[in-house]
Amino acid sequence: MAGQEALRRADASARPGPPFDLVALNRASVAARSPLKVVVFNAGGGANVSAIAACLSRPSMADAGTILVCEASWRVPRHRRVKFASELAARLGMSFAFIPAFGRAEDGGEIRAVGNAILCAQPLDDLRIVRLPDVRPRFLGYYRMPGTPTGLAATIGVAGRRLTIAVVHLERRCAPAGRALQMERFLGALAADNPVVIGGDLNTTTLDMGVRAALVRAGATMLVRPRRFRAPQPYEPLFERLRGHGFVLDGANVARAPTFAPSRLVPPQWRPKLDWIAARGLTPVAGSAAVVPAQAARWGPRISDHDFVVSEFRM
Repeated sequence: MAGQEALRRADASARPGPPFDLVALNRASVAARSPLKVVVFNAGGGANVSAIAACLSRPSMADAGTILVCEASWRVPRHRRVKFASELAARLGMSFAFIPAFGRAEDGGEIRAVGNAILCAQPLDDLRIVRLPDVRPRFLGYYRMPGTPTGLAATIGVAGRRLTIAVVHLERRCAPAGRALQMERFLGALAADNPVVIGGDLNTTTLDMGVRAALVRAGATMLVRPRRFRAPQPYEPLFERLRGHGFVLDGANVARAPTFAPSRLVPPQWRPKLDWIAARGLTPVAGSAAVVPAQAARWGPRISDHDFVVSEFRM
């Protein structure tokens, strides 16, 4: 894959809907970046690539060698037709892989889609597309959007060992049990003998957001029991699935720190914690976990409604 973007045909037999391609490009290793320092970010499309790249140049993230991205856009008009993963990786000099999850093909066959991406300071190997159960409620219009919830994993070399890095975006409009089902499928597809770090927007809302009037119910719950949205572990069985597969979250995440800001008008104590990092066979570096606001300047506009989540590990 070195030197050019390589289009890899996804296994059409494993996926209903369009046969989306995996887009990937390997570059030389970037010595200044550590693949064991991980950033997770829901880019919300990523229309402003320049501002996102500027955020990633902050001291807290400038040496991060693994960036796991959800909601990365690929030529979607409302996101300025950016090829987000490709353009950001080029700015950072990193390797990348991108898999569309939902989208459509234009008349000429060019895909317009949103999906997940891995950017890394090391070349990516053993790329694996993980099809997740579609737990979306059928009464919502977006159910008809072509595609399937999809995770992505890759293997890299670190200090003479193999490390699996993976990104997943779980469904928001469903009950916690649906997210647990998706997480179980994702974890079962990962290499069993490698150390693993995974991250993404797990949408740990603690509520069934797939029912009518879900937002009204969520708003009422937020006013009465706001703490559950910043400490969702007891309400989301996906955390039990993670623990059952040997993953740890303590030390890799800032406890009770929200990561989602739907509006500046929503106070931090009412904002939920949706974005997470988990690891197996790795030790979090004490004090490395952080949540970094998705703003290029302190009082500037937000570049996503999700913040950056950061953590560093030792083999």
